[in-house]
Amino acid sequence: MKLIHYTIGRLSWVLLLTMAFWTLFFYFQLLNEVRDETDDSLRNYKKIIIKQALRDSSLLTSHVDILTRYYIREIPEEAGKQYEERFVTTEAFNEYEMDEEPVRVLYTSFRTDNGRYYELTILTSTLEEDDMLESILWSIIYLYIAMLICILVVTQLVFRKSLRPLYKLIHWLDSYTLGKKNNPLENKTKVSEFKRLNQTISEMAMRNEKVFGQQKQFLENASHELQTPLAICSNKLELLSENPCCTEELLDEIGEIHQTIGRIIKLNKSLLLLSRIENRQYGDEKDVNFNALISRINTDFNLIYAPKELSVEIKEEGIFSFRMNETLSQVLLTNLLKNALIHSPNKGIIQISIRANEIVFSNTATDAPLNTEKIFLRFYHASDKKTESTGLGLAIVKSIVDSYDLQIHYFYDGKHHFSLKKIR
Repeated sequence: MKLIHYTIGRLSWVLLLTMAFWTLFFYFQLLNEVRDETDDSLRNYKKIIIKQALRDSSLLTSHVDILTRYYIREIPEEAGKQYEERFVTTEAFNEYEMDEEPVRVLYTSFRTDNGRYYELTILTSTLEEDDMLESILWSIIYLYIAMLICILVVTQLVFRKSLRPLYKLIHWLDSYTLGKKNNPLENKTKVSEFKRLNQTISEMAMRNEKVFGQQKQFLENASHELQTPLAICSNKLELLSENPCCTEELLDEIGEIHQTIGRIIKLNKSLLLLSRIENRQYGDEKDVNFNALISRINTDFNLIYAPKELSVEIKEEGIFSFRMNETLSQVLLTNLLKNALIHSPNKGIIQISIRANEIVFSNTATDAPLNTEKIFLRFYHASDKKTESTGLGLAIVKSIVDSYDLQIHYFYDGKHHFSLKKIR
């Protein structure tokens, strides 16, 4: 999830809760204000009625009109002295509308000059609370949605503009490749945090370039300094084996030493290749046709493994094409096919199924299933009999796969299967 969407989502919840609270607060405040105004009107009307009744006793009668009505009745002296004025909201029948309507009622009492007590009940029509609630509710909802949309749209626009330096920095990092000529970071901004982030990223990139250069130099030196003396030793052993003074036992010892040196040379090359892959020193990429590459590699291996009389069946159900370094693609397929050839019994069958998004290497097996937790680890040997294996072939495969949008999977159903798939 993008930062702007995450922030807008969080902000939306805050705005929803905040505006919902203020909506309820506004409604109840409005309702109280309406009731206060109605009560003030009833008090004023009470004063007018009592003043007129005290001036003219003939007005001590009830009165009914469309909006306001009042009723006067005489009450005992004791009840009049203890009478408490009160307001009540209730419903009353309206003869004009022939329906119940909400009214606000004031109950009060007063005493005339002759000492008699009267109860005065004043009723006035008030707003229909249900209708008012519905009207206010829809008005607030419309206002609420409009304000929310405006706030979120404005926030997103401001947020995008404010975070433009961050997006530019991310784009620069996506295009940055160690060991290549990269464009300098030009990301002008007035925000101090972004300035410091740009500076930190630039300094980190320079440190990585320096470390990368040192590692690359070390690998080149190691490749030269190790392979050269090993090659010299191998040549000297060959010359020594041609000496007429060598006995048969000495020749056997020289042969074992020569094999050991050869294995060390292969191991050295594999470890250097692993280091280069993990340090991403293979940057050049192109669209590679794996179908054609598998056919070419298989042709080369047919000569090498001819004594085992292996049968390789290639079934093409689609074109597997992928963008990656061509050298690494060749190493990847070479190791997978070589693994199948080495671990197949004589006269065995190797099947290669090629689809648009998957390649499966299958070979007949005489041994048990491989350990799925260790199979891609360095120096893991499924069998101690395979002395010609360095134990790095599948580790190299795993390292290459992890560098791209690929995945390798092993499964066993009487045969060994290695599935190479595109992640997307």
